[in-house]
Amino acid sequence: DVNTSSNNNDGGFLHISGEREGASEPSRDENNTSQLDRMEQMMMRMEEKLATVSSLENRCETLEAKCSSLENLLESTSQSTKEHIDSLHLQLDQNCNSLENRLEAISRSTKEHIDKALKYHEMLIRNQNWEYSAPVYTLNELADTGFNDAEATHIYQTSQLLKRSTEALRRGMFPHKNDITGNGDRGLGISLCINGIFNDDTVDELSPHWREFAAALKDFKPAFDVLPGDCQTCIAFNGVNLNQELTQLVKDALVSTPFKTVSFQQSCYFHGDMSAIAAMIGSNKYLQKLDIYQIEEMDRDDITKLSSAINHHPSLKDVNIGRCFSSRLGNEMLRSLLRTDEFKLERLSMSGNNLLGIRTGFNVCTRLADFLAANPRLKELDLQNNRLDDSDAVLIANALRSNTTLRTLYISENDRVGAVGDAALSLALCDVSSLNSVADSNHSCMIETEYALDGNESEEREINRANKIYRLLSSRNKTMSNVQHFGDIDVKLLPNVLEAVQNYSNDRDEDIVKELSIVYEIMRCWDKVSHLYIGQSKDNDLL
Repeated sequence: DVNTSSNNNDGGFLHISGEREGASEPSRDENNTSQLDRMEQMMMRMEEKLATVSSLENRCETLEAKCSSLENLLESTSQSTKEHIDSLHLQLDQNCNSLENRLEAISRSTKEHIDKALKYHEMLIRNQNWEYSAPVYTLNELADTGFNDAEATHIYQTSQLLKRSTEALRRGMFPHKNDITGNGDRGLGISLCINGIFNDDTVDELSPHWREFAAALKDFKPAFDVLPGDCQTCIAFNGVNLNQELTQLVKDALVSTPFKTVSFQQSCYFHGDMSAIAAMIGSNKYLQKLDIYQIEEMDRDDITKLSSAINHHPSLKDVNIGRCFSSRLGNEMLRSLLRTDEFKLERLSMSGNNLLGIRTGFNVCTRLADFLAANPRLKELDLQNNRLDDSDAVLIANALRSNTTLRTLYISENDRVGAVGDAALSLALCDVSSLNSVADSNHSCMIETEYALDGNESEEREINRANKIYRLLSSRNKTMSNVQHFGDIDVKLLPNVLEAVQNYSNDRDEDIVKELSIVYEIMRCWDKVSHLYIGQSKDNDLL
């Protein structure tokens, strides 16, 4: 439309519009609405972006927290790793030190072994050109020099034995590869069994042979160093008679030779008597077993010297003094051995020494009983073939009730020990007057009188104790009399009683009753059991 009106506020200008007059107001409203919509959309997008920003902020915070956690974890892991590495370093250092110590010990041991082997071979090399210098005469030659047949035979046999023994020593060998200890010990030994005529002429004739033997024995120590550690080395002097010079030579030779078993038997005589033997014992720190048999005519001074050498020896564990006393001095010998407060022996044999008990003024069996009751380390005691009687056996039996260390007691061939003594010893092993007395009996010692007493067949004390208790329960079961001996036992201990029966039956003999028979007897005959069931029934009725 064309508006030509001049009456307007535009100063007469011409207006051309595509809209009709009167339509401009709605158009503005629509524009405003459109702008509002756009603004709303923009606001919504801004809110969405703000939400996105807020989410990102949350994620950033979460990431920061995770980073902080990771930093802490990393720090903790780093510290833990450092501690672990330090621990590994310490362990490695310890292992290295241990290996170094072991290597050093092995190296030192190997060096010692090589040194010992070298000394042994050096000894063999030195002896390659050695020759036996003492003259060995025939029986005819000895007879021609004025010796009678007995003297000539003794000199000839002894010189031959000493020559063979000396030659073996010079070759680095033990003269006899037999066991001379009588106890099945592994090892090698020197046995000089020389029983014959002893007088100045025969001793002088044999002196060169003894000098050769003593010199070879003194030079023989490297042979001991190459033996296995568990090898039992032994030397026995049987019927040897030596003057002062020869005694000193043999004593000096034994100082450097570590025999573990030394035996003096059959009227063996050294100049100085027991002083020489005590010196030989004391000078050998390796000695473990001493055997003195039929060395007669020892006096109190000899007893003092011998007992002192035994009591103060650092390694001696086994002593056998047999048939050395025909008088009451045997009691003195036993008392001297038991006097020390530091008793170290594990085995002591005093068989055939005329031991007397209560009739001698001093009751050696009272001393022995007190000694055994104190639980010394002694494991085996041999009192066979003495003059002990029933009262002595009773004293020993009473001591055994509190002893748990002695494993074997030999007391046979004491003719004065009769039925009373045997009964006391048997009672010490198993007193069947009550279950408590059985439990308190000796469960560790085997006793051999003229026969082995029953009771401690096992090496385990608890097994012996269980067997004895079950035997008593079994014997009473045959007459259904077990419950008569229960006395004031609380019936609440019934489960313990039944459990004990089961436990004791585990090691029972085949010839006694089964445990169910004893359980049946207890459940049937013990009146307190029925009262227990009656009480339980009343409680159930109340419920």
